[in-house]
Amino acid sequence: MRKLIFCALALPLLLLNSCGNGSKRQIITLSDVEFSYEGPLYEGPNPAQYAWKVDLKSLLKDQYQDGMKIKGAKLLTAEIRDEECEDCYGFDDIKSFVLSFATNNKDVPMQAVALLNPIASDKKVQALNISGEADLTDYLNESEVYIILDSDLKQDIEANLTLKATITLELSFD
Repeated sequence: MRKLIFCALALPLLLLNSCGNGSKRQIITLSDVEFSYEGPLYEGPNPAQYAWKVDLKSLLKDQYQDGMKIKGAKLLTAEIRDEECEDCYGFDDIKSFVLSFATNNKDVPMQAVALLNPIASDKKVQALNISGEADLTDYLNESEVYIILDSDLKQDIEANLTLKATITLELSFD
């Protein structure tokens, strides 16, 4: 009887353990993602986008196999910085940021993945709050992804504005 009870308890644990996805994981970092805003800029939301050509072969290097697909992708960190501090507005005139992902595929809608509100204007780097629910898998299986940074301005600005981002993603694949 003890063996029967043990088997009844151990079997589900064994099945759960063996059914794990066994996926490999890799952290990738996109550095110096540039968002250029052409002035004049107006009070309120102002979007800028970065077109990212997704090349799994260069991202995954020796782990890449022909025809492979990403099984999971999530955003780990997103930091925005202003590196033009002598000739810039910095973050003084920005109320908030919203970072979104989009593609040309009409079946994959644009998705907000991180935000920061309010901005800490005294900091040179702004760490966005990541949405725990954001799943970027469908985006990373497209050949091109648009990363959009929506900057909500406190007032009109007559000049151009350039912000840079560092974006870290975790990819899982077989």
